[in-house]
Amino acid sequence: MFERYCEAARRTLFFARFETSQLGGVAIETEHVLLGLLRDKKGLTRTIFTRAQLTYADVHREIEAHGAGERVSTSVEIPFSTETKRVLQYAAEEADLLHHAHIGTEHLLLGVLREERSAAASILTRHGLTLERTRESVGALLNEGVKPSWDRESATTDSHDEIDIIKGQIQQLARRADVRPHDLVNRILGDLDELRRFLK
Repeated sequence: MFERYCEAARRTLFFARFETSQLGGVAIETEHVLLGLLRDKKGLTRTIFTRAQLTYADVHREIEAHGAGERVSTSVEIPFSTETKRVLQYAAEEADLLHHAHIGTEHLLLGVLREERSAAASILTRHGLTLERTRESVGALLNEGVKPSWDRESATTDSHDEIDIIKGQIQQLARRADVRPHDLVNRILGDLDELRRFLK
């Protein structure tokens, strides 16, 4: 099932892991997934966030303030929380409901909203993004011709810049955890294998 994730959705999960480390978390929570989603600069999900006036900077400040005083994690082994695992299952279900072959950031967003009691869903709801309203927005935007995250053209735009960002973040995480970047990349790939097994 993990093969269904488009490049933008995979990047979201990578950035969620990075945000967890930066914020001192011990597991990848729904709010970290939300921050990963908010890093997406183009496409349907970005349009939804823009219309809701929801920005990465504002959400990051809110989460950081809520978690003030936590020690920054240096671990390279960061698991998905139980809530986040459910979000990933919900994302697959949302893709199926929409008859979409790929799982994209749109489906991850809907998955987060289905985990109603999560911190991320609370933030989204405060900005007027309910599950039903967001489902309607996804459908309407697709009908308007807004490109989904799995669209090849939108997914490859600025890919070189994004790769440079990811490389820099891997180097920063490796320094913090006192490991070689190569070892950290292997650990990340191992985590993706674990996620793949979970989703089967």
